[in-house]
Amino acid sequence: MNAGRIGPAFLVASLASLASPARAADFYAGKQLSILVNFPTGGSTDLESRLMSRHLARHIPGNPSVVVRNMGGASGVIGMNWLGEIAAPDGLTFGYFTGAAAKAAFGEAGVRVDLSKFGYVATGPGVLVNYARTDVAPGLKRPADILKTNGLWAAGLLPGTDKDVRMRLTLDLLGIKYKYISNYPGSAEARLAVERNEVQMYTESVSTYRAAIEPNLIKTGIAIPLWVDPIDDGEKFNMAAEAAGIPAKTFPDFYRDVKGDLPTGIAWDAWRLTNFLGSVMMRTLVMPPGSPGEAANILKKAIAELATDRDFVEDSMKTMQFVPRYELDDRSEQLFRKMLNPEPRLKDFIANYIEQGRASLGK
Repeated sequence: MNAGRIGPAFLVASLASLASPARAADFYAGKQLSILVNFPTGGSTDLESRLMSRHLARHIPGNPSVVVRNMGGASGVIGMNWLGEIAAPDGLTFGYFTGAAAKAAFGEAGVRVDLSKFGYVATGPGVLVNYARTDVAPGLKRPADILKTNGLWAAGLLPGTDKDVRMRLTLDLLGIKYKYISNYPGSAEARLAVERNEVQMYTESVSTYRAAIEPNLIKTGIAIPLWVDPIDDGEKFNMAAEAAGIPAKTFPDFYRDVKGDLPTGIAWDAWRLTNFLGSVMMRTLVMPPGSPGEAANILKKAIAELATDRDFVEDSMKTMQFVPRYELDDRSEQLFRKMLNPEPRLKDFIANYIEQGRASLGK
């Protein structure tokens, strides 16, 4: 499952040949480019998309205006459906989605579009940080104390999201007793529930952790980070560069510390698949089916150039303390389309697991 990496300079050079400057300028000159976010304002997806919007136009010939549109609902599904069913395939809109790859791979209820038919622009890797309140009985002084908790309530968005599936699987693999509380409209609402002590655990992206959780909950002693979901290259688990400095280990390392060795079995295999879809392919940048290939190529080149854009890098570090990474090459596209069709045994297991999550709500 190795996605592979190539340097930004090579990407810019190779992508430069995909669209001539004259044609590119004609395509976007005097137009408005919309970035569609499948979650409400205030979350990490919205934060990253707005960061991109501030710098993208100067890398696009014709210098179009760039705006962000939020279309939240159904944990990202409404935005996905709109882009695939209603948005004009004219190259003037692309989705900046979170969780789309997992939703498509799991066949989540409500998803009416085939993501494999969308125009591929990029995937963006990212990881989640799991954290919990320190006052959950009998008290958390270090991450391993989570195994002793009595009365842990864990917040989620929807049972079918990779975020919720991953969190539940980690708790189940560890043998922790907990109550699953889901259907929060977005991370901002779930985070507020943690602050109010209505729930004691949640999981969020590194960008949100840096911007909101670390200053408001970690440094004040209200919560501690438990573990970080890893980047899985198919052979070993790696701590993502953007998570450097967070005082927590990756989930596999945490598991080894408290259990002695990694688990085996289908639940573990399902966690690895879900983690891969949700971390290596956390962000999905796609255009409506039938969009001009020329438009996708122009955007790929522009996004590749952001990696060496000093203003973008400085703005990213100031806003999120890390610089978003994007995979734009043919290999990443092939992997993206391949992972939308997981093994039947894992797809069936995850489907049943999601239904168990739905059935447990309110109990």
